[in-house]
Amino acid sequence: MRLARRAASVDLGFITPPVKDTSGLEIEVISQDRFVAAVPCDSSLAGRERIALSTLAGEDFVFFPYAQGPSLHGRVMAACRQAGFVPRVTQEARQMHTILSLVASGMGVSLVPEGAQTMKVEGVCFVPLSGMPEDVTWDLAMAWKPKGARRALTSFIQTVRVAASHN
Repeated sequence: MRLARRAASVDLGFITPPVKDTSGLEIEVISQDRFVAAVPCDSSLAGRERIALSTLAGEDFVFFPYAQGPSLHGRVMAACRQAGFVPRVTQEARQMHTILSLVASGMGVSLVPEGAQTMKVEGVCFVPLSGMPEDVTWDLAMAWKPKGARRALTSFIQTVRVAASHN
């Protein structure tokens, strides 16, 4: 949802915060995913129980573009710098499935939210990370205009809250 073009017909959107302009919007985070390493299954990293973030220093990276999420991109890059390296991003992609497909093809490794594991892309193995700061998470939020919210919208929001609390 492009918040700059808020249409009166849009009741609710799912976004990845933070958002620059939140005037008139209620924003509620409904899930926070820790990052894991997505690596090609034929990589020596694939069989490990856990790897340190710094272990990825020499790898090529597939990553989402800065413009897609400047704040999150910056926090992930800062975590890598804290771990002693700047990721060598050789390929960017906007869609998670594309990122995982590029990892599967051997184009590099990536840092992805834990929830991406449900996509089950053949050739991609996921390895938990150590050394990733606790506050670096992939957040999903709902955004809506509370002023004039109809009953159907408030019911939907409550349903999402209940579903999110069970995950």
